Amino acid sequence: MPRDEQPLSSGHFAAPEVITTDAADDEQARRMQDVLSGTALTDPDVMAQFVADCRQRWSTKDDRVAGTLWWYSTSSIVLTALLTRLAEIDLAADPALERLRVHVGADGRIVNAYPGGLLPEVAELPGALRAALSPVLATLSEVSGVRLPPLWAITTDAVANTLLRAWRELGAPAKGMEQASWLVAGMGSPLPAARFVELEGKVLVRRVSCCLIDHAGFAACASCPHQEPETRKLRMAAAAQAL
Repeated sequence: MPRDEQPLSSGHFAAPEVITTDAADDEQARRMQDVLSGTALTDPDVMAQFVADCRQRWSTKDDRVAGTLWWYSTSSIVLTALLTRLAEIDLAADPALERLRVHVGADGRIVNAYPGGLLPEVAELPGALRAALSPVLATLSEVSGVRLPPLWAITTDAVANTLLRAWRELGAPAKGMEQASWLVAGMGSPLPAARFVELEGKVLVRRVSCCLIDHAGFAACASCPHQEPETRKLRMAAAAQAL
């Protein structure tokens, strides 16, 4: 059976076909209800569909660019769902893939994630999170050709951004830096350390990863590490003023 005709019960989601307007509306509504088990993210066929959707979304033919952009987006969504409780109520969501559910939107991107419970102790989170993400990143690397170290670097930045944002909203950005640094260090190599900088009186994540958005025809992020240091500082300072 061709990939774009595989049923959802097999763990795959189908790409939309060229169909009539009414049928297209029905198809969009159906896909907006797609919820996959976290274990589907370790299925090469499912991951290949995610990468293909991302290629189309960003108008790129490069699987490496598409795969990197997919994880840049997905890591933010998934880690926000998993880590927000850590800041708000000092509880750690269980990241185990078999308990996780991910909501796939109409365009094929993951738009939300739902953990299935809590870990007994917060101290278990670094090891549990690494164990959950490792097979996902291995599958993405295999399908897209992206090397694992850049994917783990994106993970570091997603952890740092998620916890800094959550604690900033609680009025304690320094706690966000502390907690993110603890979590990333506990997950271990090859994750690079989380880095932060204070500009215009605001704490920002000093990214250690590149999302490759400039390879898809868009401007590099303000904190992209592949800029001249002074350019990066000026762009990050401008971003800080907007916070």
